[in-house]
Amino acid sequence: MKAHYLLFVGLFLSFNSGAQNMVNEPKGNYGGDGRNAPCIQLNENHTFVYTDLTKASKPIVAEGTWLIESDELILKPNSKAKLNKHYTITREGLCIKTRKNLAFYTLCNCKYK
Repeated sequence: MKAHYLLFVGLFLSFNSGAQNMVNEPKGNYGGDGRNAPCIQLNENHTFVYTDLTKASKPIVAEGTWLIESDELILKPNSKAKLNKHYTITREGLCIKTRKNLAFYTLCNCKYK
């Protein structure tokens, strides 16, 4: 009986770990329009444009390059703009999420095809 249980658990874990590694490369616009919610535009040539105009007193507009390490999107801005640089890729590349202090952000690509 224990052997059957161990075999079942082993098969379950092997299928589960394989599903986690299947991440589509993100591209397109994630988030809002930049005024009401942050917006990240990820281009196919691995450049990005980040726009966050939610605070009129401290607008953030940054450009740079991006890369993927494991299931994490890493932004490398050309300037010293204060923005979150590490995002977790979720839903097969449809959404990216991050955390800043106690605020959690999930930015989705609503125009993904």
